[in-house]
Amino acid sequence: GLGTISILLARSSRRIAWSHMASQQVWEVVGGADKGGILVREGKETTSAQLSERLSTGALVKELAAEGERLKYEKLSGSGPAVGWVSVKLKDKALLARRDALSQMPGVYDLRPNDGEVVDADPAGARAKALECLKGTASISAANTAFAALAAALKRAKDDDRSKLLLSRGLLSWRWSRLDKAQGDLEEAFKLGAEGAAEAALAFKLCFSQFPDALKLASSLNAKETISLVDNWATAGAKLTQLFFPCVRSPVLKDVEIFPGIRQTDVILKTPDPESVDLGLRMMLRCQSGRVATDRPLIIMFHGEDEALDVYCTEEAFAPWDEACMNLVVVSYRGYAFSSGEPSHYFLRPDGDFVCVSLPKILQERSLPWPWPGGLAVYGNSIGSRVACYLAGVRGPEFFTAGCVLETGWCGSYALGAKPLPEPPKHTALATMGCNAQGDSRFGSKELHTAASALGRQARLLLEKPLVAIGAEPLGEKGNAAIASRTAHWCFVRGNEDFLRGYHGRLLILAGEVDHVVPSGHSQRLCDAAEFATRKLVLAKGKRQDSLRSCPDYTKALCSFSLEGSINSD
Repeated sequence: GLGTISILLARSSRRIAWSHMASQQVWEVVGGADKGGILVREGKETTSAQLSERLSTGALVKELAAEGERLKYEKLSGSGPAVGWVSVKLKDKALLARRDALSQMPGVYDLRPNDGEVVDADPAGARAKALECLKGTASISAANTAFAALAAALKRAKDDDRSKLLLSRGLLSWRWSRLDKAQGDLEEAFKLGAEGAAEAALAFKLCFSQFPDALKLASSLNAKETISLVDNWATAGAKLTQLFFPCVRSPVLKDVEIFPGIRQTDVILKTPDPESVDLGLRMMLRCQSGRVATDRPLIIMFHGEDEALDVYCTEEAFAPWDEACMNLVVVSYRGYAFSSGEPSHYFLRPDGDFVCVSLPKILQERSLPWPWPGGLAVYGNSIGSRVACYLAGVRGPEFFTAGCVLETGWCGSYALGAKPLPEPPKHTALATMGCNAQGDSRFGSKELHTAASALGRQARLLLEKPLVAIGAEPLGEKGNAAIASRTAHWCFVRGNEDFLRGYHGRLLILAGEVDHVVPSGHSQRLCDAAEFATRKLVLAKGKRQDSLRSCPDYTKALCSFSLEGSINSD
């Protein structure tokens, strides 16, 4: 519509997304991994003004002009300035490498070698390829060759080789942000008893906010320093009470028809942690003649921090979802509605995982099918985006077959060279929502950032043993800096942007263009990060967070997402 800025980007399976650029030279940034990218200048002269951002390692750029060792580019993927001049090499070190035209390039994890290349199924050779592609300078095509070699070796591997190969592939998937694959391989390697797999699994859990499981594993390894660092993060997170606005609601003890053809069912789960709190869910399912419309998508919803699950029980709020013919499962955070306990950043993502694990049983107990025939999607609004991005990243489109929807989402990254978050104006009204006199972010705190950085450093130390187990040279007394150089570009506590970097499902991002609580720059950064997704960003002109849902294009975008995401739709 005319009232909306809409940006539609095809899935970045590179043979599809940018095929019209096949005749133009493409380059990949291979240098600057230890500095967050390479320098960019305004002009071709090396004395011209330096731009404030670096062009990230791994970014793909299109050549616009070239003079000697200087290149004028237009960015195609990655972070950094959209246009600028860079050096192709610095002394004898390559900073950029020529790549085939994007229409001929494989996407990451095609599990196939480059054209004409023969893949060796030797386990040791496959592990060596994986180690090489953990480096920040590795290319996408080399990573695909490594994945193909690992897949070939696994087909004929014996038990000991198999566990090491799974460990290798898990680490490689982690480095290339295929988090759904990484988690599965690392867990299986751990079960098979691979040397170093326990430490790798613990490092993964630290970086992906799986803190209750991390503490259990750390205790079994007697990793006292790790336990202390997790406790520090929990303490810092517990201080961010300004970001939660809990409320109390009573569950409805029997099914009710809340709207014509919409059946409401309240569910209470008992969480598996020692606190064993009640976690409330409200199912709002479409029914006709007593039968649930299982051919329509089912959305697991994580609401905003100033909402409760009954917000969708008003006709105005439910109308867009009703028009999109969606089934909803609204999850209540701890301390909200009829969930017990206290609101908690520590349990935010683990509780989301628990809901996903519990969902098949919830449906089957009500004689409903699993997997859901119409497709499953995850939705996150504001603070709920921290759960939705995490679940989309670690469970992937194989679980969320219908995709992911983010409304007024929060960006964020702890990666090397990551930019600060776009902050709202600092004024009295926002002081109650996380902006305080100490200058902390609306979306976190300096203390929490420090605790997250410490967890990242500890995770990198833990990875030394698994890396040696798959063939890396022991670093011995070379120190933390040498260890960090191997893994700092991919082993860190992940934020919302980081969870989306390897996500390759469907993604709809909705935001108000003039939102002064969560600036629209957050949504733009989330969209930019999800370069392998089939993604659509809708910025509603003149709309804020509190008026976005009344925008006709909000409903139109949901309807389009629902229609295209329904597995059984024509």
